[in-house]
Amino acid sequence: MLRSLRSIARVLFLVLTFLLIAPLVRPQDASTGAIRGIVLDPDARPVASATIAVANSATGANYSAVSDAEGHFSFELLPPGDYSARAEIKAMSPEVTPQIHVDVGGIAEIQFHLALAGASETVTVSGAPLLVETVPSSVSTVIDEKAINDLPLNGRRFTDLSLLAPGVTQDPRGLTSASNGDLAFGGIRGYQSSFLVDGADNNNAFFSQARGRYRAPYQFSNEVVQEFRVSSNTYGAELGRAGGAVVNVVTKSGSNHFHGTGFYFVRDSFFNAQQPTLGFKPSDRQQQFGGTFGGPIKTNRIFFFAGYDQHIFHVPTVVNFLSGGSVLVPQAGTGPAQAGDYEDCPSTQTFASPNCDKTQVFAAASQLNTLAGTFHSDLLGNAGFLKVDATLSARQHLSMRLNTSRYYVANNVFFDPASPITN
Repeated sequence: MLRSLRSIARVLFLVLTFLLIAPLVRPQDASTGAIRGIVLDPDARPVASATIAVANSATGANYSAVSDAEGHFSFELLPPGDYSARAEIKAMSPEVTPQIHVDVGGIAEIQFHLALAGASETVTVSGAPLLVETVPSSVSTVIDEKAINDLPLNGRRFTDLSLLAPGVTQDPRGLTSASNGDLAFGGIRGYQSSFLVDGADNNNAFFSQARGRYRAPYQFSNEVVQEFRVSSNTYGAELGRAGGAVVNVVTKSGSNHFHGTGFYFVRDSFFNAQQPTLGFKPSDRQQQFGGTFGGPIKTNRIFFFAGYDQHIFHVPTVVNFLSGGSVLVPQAGTGPAQAGDYEDCPSTQTFASPNCDKTQVFAAASQLNTLAGTFHSDLLGNAGFLKVDATLSARQHLSMRLNTSRYYVANNVFFDPASPITN
């Protein structure tokens, strides 16, 4: 009986301790950001009980808070995007900030300096706020929407832009004939990294890579990615497990205004120079096209965003022997093979010597020569995306996302013509 009472007492103690500590813990989430700051009077003293309102420029979502006794306030778990903020209190003039951008996993620090109100109320527009965390807890780099849209990217796989972050290199052990392979952070092998999309795990447990990674050209079109953060050291526990880096991706959402994009890219052999190892220029063409469209389902409440990306890849595989079409195997250290380098084996010799296998070598060469030529090779791929966001309240947000990725190949395994597999 005494033991039961002690066990119950321990449980109650743990519950009470959690309830007391929980309000002191700042909420953390991998797919959101925060706005924090302080309200000061004309003498730079903290202003308590000031009302601070923050509004999302795209969706119209509103958030409010009150400054504490030291003038501090914070808005946590904000979806990445552009915001405006306003602070006000009785007997002082309100102040409005310029547009503030909240990065994924980042903190925007702002300060309000309220002036005493005169005979008539005026609204002061403050200077540009700090857009980065002043005391960062992790080593990270944000690849924003402008970089994703404007920087040239062969293959249009957005994660390759992680190479812009310090300490990121291509892992040579993951390279294929036509892929950048895994990315290594700080010299640690690529499969030690972790990938998150909209706060959810996006890793392939079997290959220890992001889903799709270099076994498929891409899972998400550049057009549907808003931004992503590469955190390579001392990142928080909310980002999950990783021995290397964490790539934290946020996809785009709809807004109160209908908007969309369209794109078309083409690469044709007509514009290319002839390869130095070939005596002709094979005909090939790559096309990539698609677009996005988003807008409101219910103004200020429910939004949608959709995207589609199609890739048509027709690049033939050319089998060409360097001898100009004939296979001749040279003897070790004697230079290019000649017919006189070989002689028939005596019928009494059990094992062939290096100079008595002429018949076998040239028979094999004749068979291989029939395999030379140009072989049809293509890849047809598409990636679809649909996202619906609903603002239930200032503290409750619902997001639903569906993304698809399909690829059909012939004599080409996901951009790797050197692969021995044919499907």
